[in-house]
Amino acid sequence: MGEIKTAYEKAMERVEKMDIAGIDLTGLEYVPKGHAAAAMFLNEKDFDIAAELGSYEEGKRFYVKQGMEETFLRNIQLPQNDFAVENNKRAMEGLLAIKQNQDALRQIFSELEYLFHYYEQSFEHAYSNLKESYSTRMEKAQEALERQTGARVKIDVERQPGFQEEWLRVQGRLDTQYEAVLAEQKAKIAKIT
Repeated sequence: MGEIKTAYEKAMERVEKMDIAGIDLTGLEYVPKGHAAAAMFLNEKDFDIAAELGSYEEGKRFYVKQGMEETFLRNIQLPQNDFAVENNKRAMEGLLAIKQNQDALRQIFSELEYLFHYYEQSFEHAYSNLKESYSTRMEKAQEALERQTGARVKIDVERQPGFQEEWLRVQGRLDTQYEAVLAEQKAKIAKIT
């Protein structure tokens, strides 16, 4: 009868059979260091990302830069609030500090600023249109309620569950549309050296 092996023993046997001699494991160590450095840059105004990148030797710098870029790109989001606006600016500053082709990068950032501005306008326009439409529907309900109670009633449209549900749907459609364009711009940024 054969010996019963644990899952760990079986996994170790498979690892021993693998040929990992030709695999460069440097990235596994240094890409996360880039992620951490970029996170520090986003959170600390005085953090010098270029100096941090320069502190690594050439072979490792590529992976650190890759990690930084991934983090900066992940942090560029649609400007749904003031924090996102500031975070976008800081992520763009970080990308400018680590990329060489500044002109191409600034061109894409200009396109992003236009996209973000247009998104904010669309966001506000969609919200006001929905509020107006929902207010019109709620006026009849308000009048009926006033007739039943005999008292003046004020309905806050924005607090109505139906309004909030509809707004989430509208916002989701809007975000999906703009996220697709944002993803294209991020892909362009990733191709810049």
